[in-house]
Amino acid sequence: MCRHYGCDGVKVSLETVRHGLIDNWLRHIKDVSRFNAEKLNGLEPDKKLDTLCELYVIEQVTNVCNTTIVQKARGTGTRLSVHGWVYGIENGILKD
Repeated sequence: MCRHYGCDGVKVSLETVRHGLIDNWLRHIKDVSRFNAEKLNGLEPDKKLDTLCELYVIEQVTNVCNTTIVQKARGTGTRLSVHGWVYGIENGILKD
């Protein structure tokens, strides 16, 4: 799973207006925001966006790990790694 800092999807997910079909995808980010409200409350806007982006990646890695495909692979002893990264668009540096 990979996302980037400054993600417009993360930014838009914090808005209260409806955007149409994209709201279905944004719902997942909104859920992560709601589940982690204590971590996000009081942060400066840019820090809040970066932190939400990181929390979203963590959540998606968890979701991938819980898929039947990954669970089946683990059950058969298949060696498997799932990674989550966030990178800076301005410098390309990955944060894992």
